[in-house]
Amino acid sequence: EKGVTGGFLQTRSASLVRSYVMEKAELPDQSRQEVLAFLSGTQAQGYVPQSGEIIGILKTIGDEMGQSLSEATATETSAIQTYEALMAAKSKEVEVLQSQIEDKMTRVGNLGVRIAEMGNDIEDTKEALAEDQKFKQELEAGCSTKEAEWEEVKKMRAEEL
Repeated sequence: EKGVTGGFLQTRSASLVRSYVMEKAELPDQSRQEVLAFLSGTQAQGYVPQSGEIIGILKTIGDEMGQSLSEATATETSAIQTYEALMAAKSKEVEVLQSQIEDKMTRVGNLGVRIAEMGNDIEDTKEALAEDQKFKQELEAGCSTKEAEWEEVKKMRAEEL
């Protein structure tokens, strides 16, 4: 791992910290020894740097996050495809249903026209029936008159003979 070992130890800041710890800091001897061991780059007093483990943990976390991202991306892509397929199917369904609605509305309109025509036909038929009944009454009246006239004609002929 680049920059893990001794990168800080080679800077001027490390020198300043070393001189401060050695001369001015009021630290317990054990802590002073650990800090100086760290700054000198030796771990004679039992200090074991943990940066390798930390870097390993960070790499593992990075790998797991990358894998989780890949899985989430794949899941989202699948969901998007499913959504698009569903929307396409629903759009086709809407078109079919819209066509059926238009057909049914046309049928309703045509039936309304036929009902109106039949209503007009009923009115015309009622009027014709009324005229025919009136004509029948006139004929019956005319027939009874003609019958009476005929009876009179027959009677006159019978008298003449």
